[in-house]
Amino acid sequence: MNIKIENWKLFILSIFYMIFAILSYRITREQFLHFFMIAGIIVALVGLFQILIYFFKKDYLKPNEFSFSFGILYLLAGIIVASKPEVIVNNYPLVVSGLVVLDCVLRLQYSMNLFRLDNHQWKLHFVLALLPMIAGMCLILIPMQEKVLHNYFSFLLIFDAIAIIYTVVYYKKIVHLYEKRGQDYIEHNEE
Repeated sequence: MNIKIENWKLFILSIFYMIFAILSYRITREQFLHFFMIAGIIVALVGLFQILIYFFKKDYLKPNEFSFSFGILYLLAGIIVASKPEVIVNNYPLVVSGLVVLDCVLRLQYSMNLFRLDNHQWKLHFVLALLPMIAGMCLILIPMQEKVLHNYFSFLLIFDAIAIIYTVVYYKKIVHLYEKRGQDYIEHNEE
């Protein structure tokens, strides 16, 4: 896993969440159809790009490298969203909340990595992944009135975006720290 690429993906996702939380109050249904059609095309292009990159990298020798499969998933998801945006528009709080839940489940890995490194911040990162995951599940499972649903949805996106940004910044710092420790260890043993 290339941590720089993963950090950029998470950072872009957090910006998308913030923009979407704000724009969801101002965009009409028809504009949402165009928005999701364009978003679907972008996701499909990202999938194609990831598939293309797979053939230029040597990561295929790693047992847990799934960039080709993820590229196919992005491509298929993008095609579905671009060709059937009305399905997403009619259910966008539930669909996007499902993405938040998925994102949070994946971010639990960051907290577990910090736990394995005996880093004291693992608990905070665990909570920052767990709370929006639970909130997203509540939004999906509990029926709400339209206004409450919309406000809750916007809060969820903004909270998760902030949690993502904090996780990315902190995790980047930890990776640099451990890379420096590894380099210092190598230099010390060479002497």
